[in-house]
Amino acid sequence: MPSPSPQPAFPMAQASLHIGGVAPLKAMMAASGLAIDHVLRRAGLPAGLLDHDAHAMLRLSDYFRICEQMALLGGDESCHMSLRPLMVGTSELVQARLRGCTTMAEVMELLASSYNIIHGHRYNQVQRRGGTITYAIDDTDFPYAFDHGDAFVILSLECLLIYVHVLLLSLAPAGRSLPLRLIRTRGGAARAGDSHLDFWAAPVRRGAPVFALDYAADIDGLRVDPSTSPVLAARTIYGGVADMLDRIAPPARVAAIVERVEREIAAGRQDQAEIATALGMSVASLRRRLAEAGQPFRDVRARLMNSIACAALDDGRPISDIAETLGFADGRSFARAFRQWNGVAPGSYRDSRADELVS
Repeated sequence: MPSPSPQPAFPMAQASLHIGGVAPLKAMMAASGLAIDHVLRRAGLPAGLLDHDAHAMLRLSDYFRICEQMALLGGDESCHMSLRPLMVGTSELVQARLRGCTTMAEVMELLASSYNIIHGHRYNQVQRRGGTITYAIDDTDFPYAFDHGDAFVILSLECLLIYVHVLLLSLAPAGRSLPLRLIRTRGGAARAGDSHLDFWAAPVRRGAPVFALDYAADIDGLRVDPSTSPVLAARTIYGGVADMLDRIAPPARVAAIVERVEREIAAGRQDQAEIATALGMSVASLRRRLAEAGQPFRDVRARLMNSIACAALDDGRPISDIAETLGFADGRSFARAFRQWNGVAPGSYRDSRADELVS
């Protein structure tokens, strides 16, 4: 029987951002020598996504997936927001420290101290006043690569609050929400359509001196089990938060089942029964919903695996390693499948891509 999905501490609404709000990501990628479409493909997203109209919406989970690939490919887990880069592996360090926690109080204290050590300053604080426990981020002196009041800085820190909350939520017992009372941000009035903060069932105080999450103090003693947290088990916290967001607030449209299946495949699950369990449904239900979307499981799996394979070949990974990553018995089996997907052998594909880059 499938295990219950975590219950959100907010309505089942999909958090989203305006494409225009994250437009600086394109310049940041270009400045780092990253090909934008390559980053998007590695994130499992369509090329040209960030070229849509500025008022088009981007799912918050996809924003975090883009950040994850920027961090991994660019070698900086601050995604070039800071003048002091964070080495890739920062997430692993934080995840490893949090795995020893037994209460939510320990998680919050250790999370704050970990990032303070990493950044070399006490930007993160856990405060207790009366019946409230607060996770606060005072970025007054943070060495941003942007102006302190830049709209993208404000947006990024508001998303960081969600990053913190979803990480905490992933550690709560199954079915348990967190009593979030108030969200505080330095930002001013929200733009119509943005729901990256307003999707929460908690008031937002704008124009505050710091960014903060105020919780009822009774979560202090809440027992946690880090071994069950999908965020701590993910390759990076960015990716874990993205996956958690899609689980607790999945897109409403029917075709979104395809995207959810793709996320599970990208996370390493390839068996249809295993994916159905992860999505909290039977294999029959999964097949029916994919049929309604007009995309059989076999086609979804092949398309996603091909995308991963092409990205890995672009990165120069050995064909034998790619075959193993994708679950093929050997390089020949992978090469045979790759020819079916693309009409050329993996080596020929890599050579043609190299010629394109040279020309």
